[in-house]
Amino acid sequence: MSRPSVKNERRQQILDAAVTCFSRKGYYASSMEDIAAELSFSKTLIYYYFKNKRDIFLAMLEDWAQRSTGDWKMMFSPEDDSTTQLRRGLEYGVQLIIQFKDLARIEFEFYAEASRDDEVRRAIQDLFVRFRAEFQSLLDAGIANGEFRALNTEALSAVLFGTYEGLAMQAIVDQETTDWPTILESLTDMIMRGISPSKA
Repeated sequence: MSRPSVKNERRQQILDAAVTCFSRKGYYASSMEDIAAELSFSKTLIYYYFKNKRDIFLAMLEDWAQRSTGDWKMMFSPEDDSTTQLRRGLEYGVQLIIQFKDLARIEFEFYAEASRDDEVRRAIQDLFVRFRAEFQSLLDAGIANGEFRALNTEALSAVLFGTYEGLAMQAIVDQETTDWPTILESLTDMIMRGISPSKA
């Protein structure tokens, strides 16, 4: 695998530093100087890659969306049945919350900013559409091959996405006592029972 270009590497370093700053101080309280302090290069170099803090904010959202959906697609094998794929998808959603704790802390700043900035709102809307579509595709395939009962997959995908958003909020305020393995087991059991063909 070829090594990332210096430009892409620097850009990713800036985004990672911004996540750290925004998670610790919040988006509005963080400055370009704060982001530069997390790096080994100057604020001037940051402006070579990003016009301003808002530009970083939008790029951070897109970067997270691309990495997450890319990892999602790599999880599955064509040989897996729909039940296996859905179970892996449900597990991946919980793993994302655990893995990206810093992003979870600033996730709701994304939402607050979306109420004031149409470009941010559209970026978040695009993220929602991507993730709901991935779940809906798994559910549609399971219905088509008889593994899952017929249901409104668009609605269920929205419910699943909303569930993960609620879990992300709990991760922010109650990190120490959240029992993620039990939560994943309960979520998987509830969904799999609900979509079983044996259900009338």
